[in-house]
Amino acid sequence: MRKMIGLIYPIPVVFVDRLFDGKTKVFVKFLAHTSTKAAPRHKVIFYASNGPKKLVGEGTIRKVEFLTPERVLAKYKDELFLNEAELSAYVKRSSWTPRTMRDSKEMLTLVLRNLRKYSKPIEYNKPITMAGQYLTAEEYDSLMKNQKGEAIAHS
Repeated sequence: MRKMIGLIYPIPVVFVDRLFDGKTKVFVKFLAHTSTKAAPRHKVIFYASNGPKKLVGEGTIRKVEFLTPERVLAKYKDELFLNEAELSAYVKRSSWTPRTMRDSKEMLTLVLRNLRKYSKPIEYNKPITMAGQYLTAEEYDSLMKNQKGEAIAHS
């Protein structure tokens, strides 16, 4: 069995630059459940949705938590890739959670390090759903071999 080393998650193209601004360190996402195979030291590759539909950058997971939106804001407001209004809008439109539970549903909260935006986005021929996709070492190595140009690094 191939070893999972990370995940690919979609991110709206309008948030790509902010995610890689050198300040942002926390990515949040509702999942259908409150468990994940994601773990510290795993990679997270970001797929720009609603736009070029390419892999645009990556980070390394430092910490994995499941927190309510209120707790996310209390703990990570200044490091979150969404502002308070954007987080609120995301919570309200989330299809993963019944409307009556949205404020209390826990979100996957990934504290990231070593965020880097690729200098040239990587073509990716597989569809990425909102749920994301697991990534093996072989797939990651293949993606990096296909990338031309160096990444722009942000710690």
